[in-house]
Formats: sequence, structure tokens, C-alpha cells
Amino acid sequence: MDRRDAQKPRRFKHVFLDAEGTLYVPKGGRSRWVFWADPTPKAALEFFELDDGVYEALHQLRNQVDTLCLVSRNTEDILGALLNKFGIGDCFDKIMLNGDKGKQIEHYLHQNGLKKEESLMVGDMPSLDLYPVKRAGIEAVLVDRQYNRWAKAERIKGLSDLPSWLKIADIVDDMERNRCRNATLDEFAVHVASTGTACGDRSATKRLIAVPGA
Repeated sequence: MDRRDAQKPRRFKHVFLDAEGTLYVPKGGRSRWVFWADPTPKAALEFFELDDGVYEALHQLRNQVDTLCLVSRNTEDILGALLNKFGIGDCFDKIMLNGDKGKQIEHYLHQNGLKKEESLMVGDMPSLDLYPVKRAGIEAVLVDRQYNRWAKAERIKGLSDLPSWLKIADIVDDMERNRCRNATLDEFAVHVASTGTACGDRSATKRLIAVPGA
């Protein structure tokens, strides 16, 4: 991480990512249940592909946050085969398998003296990646998928949006620390533009909008 960036206040320093449906997805829009009817590492290599922009996003995140971990319910042999194929296994500080993701993250944070309020989980399954994590007192956002649109949650279009989403969260957190007032989306967009931060999906930031005020 650039020394100047390390000195800037950051809302989230520790990021935890789901694997299937977040990093990689079925090819050609196929249902994941087709694969899980007869799962093998060999079949996984043919069935899944890295989602758009994930490789680049992981390398951006590696320079943007202090901790980057993978938290998956996948089996070790299947996950290992896919991470090796995609060449992304070395991006993570730790890979956690199975169990309640909220409890796993909470345990990892406690072991390493890290703060829950500086941590974020990103996944695609509300029942696995959102609710258990929030119950543990840790923020979570969903990667927007057709099958999870019923769930009320903060969203990003894909992992490729996460580096910019984190920068926006930093801006909003800085505003809130400086006694903010609510603002319009257009006012926020002007502020974001002035800082040089890309704002890809406006609807995903409406909940967070604020500008310096009285």
C-alpha cells in the first residue's frame, strides 16, 4: 500500500470474500445446482469461470486494505483447484472453509486483534454471507445476482466495483466524522468528482450520501 494512502482514514480495513457466486460463476449462465449434483475438482474446472474484473479487483484490494481473506463453504479440493486455475490463491491472507461465516470472521478478528467495525464481508448468498455476518456485528454487502434480489441489503454489481465502493465509504465516513448533514445525490456526485473517486452505481450509494455541513 502507498504510504500516503496508508495515512488516510479508511472505513474498512479488513475485507472477507465469498468464493462461488462472488469470485467465480458458472459459465454461460448455467445453474450451479447442475454442478453440485455431481461435484468433482475436474468438473469444477470446466464448469466455473472467473467473474468479470475479479482478477484486477483482487490486486487493487491487496493494495487498498490491510487484510483480505476468503471465507467459503466449498470443499478444499474443489476450491483449491479453482484458485490454482485462476491464479488468485496468493491474494489472500487466510482461507476459511465451512462453518458459520459470521463466527469464523469474528474468531479470526479476535485472534489477530482486529476490529469488527473496520471489517466487511462480500458475498452473494443472504443466508450464508449476509445474515450470519451481520448477527456477529460485522458489515456485509451483496454482489447483485438475480437470485438474491429479494434480500434487502447494500449491493455492488460485482467485485470489480468493490475498490470504488470502499473509496466512497471512506469519503462518507470522513464526512460523518466532520459533522455532516444529509445531502442530495447530485451534491454527493460533485463531491466525489472533486476527489477523483469513480462513482459507478449511484443507487448503491444513496444510503450513505452526506456532504460537509453546518
